[in-house]
Amino acid sequence: MNWREVRDATNVRYLLRTARNLGLSVEACLQGSGLDEAMLGAGGRVRIQRWQELAVIRNLVALHPKPGLGIRVGGCYQLTSLGLLGYTMLACRNLHEALLVSTQFRELTLSICPVQVLPFDGGVRMSLDHSVLPLDAQDMVAERGLAVWKRIFAELLQRPFVPVRVELALSRPAPVEYYQSYFECPVVIGAASNAVLIADADLASELPLANVLTRNACAALCRQLCDGLEDVVSPLARQVLQVLISHSGKLPLAAEVAATLGISERSLHRRLAAEGQPFRQLDERVRGRLAERLLGDSDLSLDAIAVQLGYSEAASFSRAFKRWTGLAPSRWRAAQREAGPSLNAPSITELSSPSS
Repeated sequence: MNWREVRDATNVRYLLRTARNLGLSVEACLQGSGLDEAMLGAGGRVRIQRWQELAVIRNLVALHPKPGLGIRVGGCYQLTSLGLLGYTMLACRNLHEALLVSTQFRELTLSICPVQVLPFDGGVRMSLDHSVLPLDAQDMVAERGLAVWKRIFAELLQRPFVPVRVELALSRPAPVEYYQSYFECPVVIGAASNAVLIADADLASELPLANVLTRNACAALCRQLCDGLEDVVSPLARQVLQVLISHSGKLPLAAEVAATLGISERSLHRRLAAEGQPFRQLDERVRGRLAERLLGDSDLSLDAIAVQLGYSEAASFSRAFKRWTGLAPSRWRAAQREAGPSLNAPSITELSSPSS
């Protein structure tokens, strides 16, 4: 488990919302995490490291050490909490396809634990491995994960979602009736793992907001965000790319990336140079890929794309893009559209592996 992996702060915001609802001290929840309430409360996307979320989880559990806490936290989530991935799932043909998309782009999920999806007779079993966490955090995180799945699946289906069965491997569970009331299905306490069993009938249910064109476009953007990490093996360069690709709305400067990673800007440049991956090279790699996707899959003007990529004017963006590709942005876009639909959009067969 890479505890320095950079991730969205959505989970922490929901942890703090739960703390407020319970009348607990937000300051106490953030103790030792390196986070502050003002930063998390500000508008815009905030990036943190995995260990910081874990620190907040452990503080919240210490302040409210009662079974069922994770169910409370899970109640804060909506499909939009997943950002672009949520919209991609919403546009899928059925729940099964939505699950495949979530496993395909697991880097974009909010889960702090490994998730596995395996078939069973009559459906699939979606389990969460909380053993990677400290003992005091395991129960809350497991409850939260299963509660979030129930909410998100119901939102995808646009109707109540009732699992075949819920299995819980908690050290200090609430009474079984509590979980039965929430999940509205049989619940097994003392199971080998924490899991939700989903029936084939639900998996095959058509999603009311399915749209193949939207799904393909959104999936291509998800892939764009994930692909930037595949061939980067040096540890710091990989962390930098994680920060850059997650800020698809507006790419951060080197100083902002360094602050997210908890090091100075000077150290960032020095260490990346030692790894043979200068910051400018990583930055332009992400900008180039996002530029191609925005030009190919949207009708945004060059001015709008330039702003989204952090350029002060379209002319600066055009010069950079021509340096990357040899073509002006307008010519590149025209050539792509003459060639027909994007070949980079994943097909259903490409999304068919439910590995976790």
